[in-house]
Amino acid sequence: MTDQRTWVFIANRKMNEEEVLRINNELNAFVSTWKTHGTPIDASGFCFEHAAIVIAANEAEVKASGCSIDKITHVVRSLGSTLDIDFFNRFNVLNRTDSGEWDIEKYAPHNANSCINANIISLNQLNQLIIN
Repeated sequence: MTDQRTWVFIANRKMNEEEVLRINNELNAFVSTWKTHGTPIDASGFCFEHAAIVIAANEAEVKASGCSIDKITHVVRSLGSTLDIDFFNRFNVLNRTDSGEWDIEKYAPHNANSCINANIISLNQLNQLIIN
């Protein structure tokens, strides 16, 4: 059983440095005050490769509730609205290129195999990003 939950919101376009800084600052502020039923949640949030928002919660002691998860959606929607970025199109996928860069692509049935078989980040790599 895992005690970590991760939410990933892929953008419809790459973000610039100023947007990444703003998002990281707002995510840090959010997770520092994020609670479920009055109990703080141990979590972190960050921009991944100028292409996605990642929020990870350590649920070993406190599980995120429905209301606290709704707060994530509110924060991400607000950021998207302010920065004119769509984080909720579920056809946006990240694909790692042969050069190691991450590209935002649209999922389509004809490229399903390349999306599924893409060289994606491992859970250990993601945990290292969260820790650092």
